[in-house]
Amino acid sequence: MSTNNILILFVMLFFISATCNNPSTGRKTTEPPVRVEPVLISQLGKEHFGNAVYRNGLSGPVIAISGNRILEFSISQYATGSEVVPPTTGRYCNGACSFDVNNDGIDEMVVGRTVENNGTNLIWYEEVAGQRHWKEHLIANVKTMEGDAEKGFHDIIPYELNISGTKVKGVAVVTSRKRLYWFQINEDPAEPWKEHLIYDLSKFTGNVQSGLVSGDLSGDGKPDLICGNLWAECPDDPFTGQWKVHRYSNWDQRTIPDYPGVPAWVRNERFGGMNQLEVGDLNNDGEPEIIAAEAEIPDARLGVFHRVAKDTAAAWNEILLDSALYCPHSLVAADVNSDGMTDIIAGEMAAGGWMFPRNPNPSLYLYLNLGNLNFSRHVLHEGWGVHMMQKTLFQPGDRLFIFAADEIQSWYEDMNTNLVGWYVSSQK
Repeated sequence: MSTNNILILFVMLFFISATCNNPSTGRKTTEPPVRVEPVLISQLGKEHFGNAVYRNGLSGPVIAISGNRILEFSISQYATGSEVVPPTTGRYCNGACSFDVNNDGIDEMVVGRTVENNGTNLIWYEEVAGQRHWKEHLIANVKTMEGDAEKGFHDIIPYELNISGTKVKGVAVVTSRKRLYWFQINEDPAEPWKEHLIYDLSKFTGNVQSGLVSGDLSGDGKPDLICGNLWAECPDDPFTGQWKVHRYSNWDQRTIPDYPGVPAWVRNERFGGMNQLEVGDLNNDGEPEIIAAEAEIPDARLGVFHRVAKDTAAAWNEILLDSALYCPHSLVAADVNSDGMTDIIAGEMAAGGWMFPRNPNPSLYLYLNLGNLNFSRHVLHEGWGVHMMQKTLFQPGDRLFIFAADEIQSWYEDMNTNLVGWYVSSQK
C-alpha cells in the first residue's frame, strides 16, 4: 500500500472515530438508525406531564397526568384526549408517577401538587370502576423548608423494597429540591403514608438538586436512590438505619455563564445540580452506569458516569457525550434498535428553562450505543420542544415514547402544551 493510500485510510478512520466517539462536536447525523413518527395526541396538556396509565396496551384508553389535569385519550386512534378530572385545587402538579398502589391489578396515579401558601400535597388518585372519576387520597402534606409553596415536588418515582421476604411499596420524592423523602404505603393505602426523611440535600450541597432514579449501585440487592449529583445508599434497615450519601459528580459546582436578563442568583443557586437522570448497564458488564443531563440550562452537558471499582466510595469516571444541549429536560435509556445494548435519547425544551431565552429549534437526539461506552449522536427530530418523556415497550423493536411538547405560552398561569406521541421503530 502506497504512502498516499495509507494517509487517506488514516484520515477516513479518524473521521469515523470523531463522528462516533465525540458527539459533543456538534456534528448532526442526517440518517438516524431508527425511524420516528410524531403524532399529535392532545392539545389539553400542561407542564409536568406525568407517567401514563395504560389500559390494554395500544387499544387504550390511556390516562395521563398533565399539569393540574387528568387526561384520557386513545393512542390507537390518534384521538384528541378528553379531560377526565377538571383542574384541581392549587397551582399545578409538580411531578407524577404511576404504579399499583392498592394491589388491585390496576395502576394508580401519584401526584405532587402545590397548594398556594400551604406547602405541597402528595396525593394518589384511585380510579372508580365504571365511572369517569378518580377519587383523591392524601398521602402527606409537606411544607417547604423555605416556606416557598411554589417549589414543591419536582420528582416522584415508585420505590419498592424487599425486607425479610416482604415487599414494601411506596414512593421516593424530592421536595423543595432540598429534601429527599421515602413515603411508605400504609396498611390501608387510603390513610396517610409513613414518612421517612432520607437526607437533607442542603447539608451536602449548596445548590438545588433534581432528578431522581433508583438502582442498586452498592451491589447489595437493595435499590439505592440517585438524586442530582448525589446518591444515597440504602441501609440494611431502611426504616431506622442511616442512609450513606455519596457524590458521583461535581456538576452542581459549575459556574453558569451570564445570560441577558437572568439574575445571578438564579444562575448560581437554582440550576447547578438540576439534572435529568437514568441508570442502567450500558456496557453489559453487570455494573450500572449513571446517565445525567443538565436539565435547565443552555450549553448543557450530557454524560455517562462509570465506576470501575465496586467500592461504594470509589470515584466515578465521567464520559462526556455532549456539551452543547439546550435545556435537555427529558432523558430516556432504552434499546431502540434491538441490538442488546442500551441507547440514550435526550430531548431539549423549547421554553428554555426558567428565565432563560426560548430555543428556536429544539431537537430530539439519539445517542446510539456502539459498545464499550462509545456512542454516536443522531438527530431524530427538530422543531418540537420536550418537557417530559416516557417509554413503553409493546413488542420487541417497537417502542412508544410519549412526550409533553413544551409549547409554553407563559410561565405558571397560562402553561399550554401539546401532548405528542412518538413511535420509535427499528424498522426503517
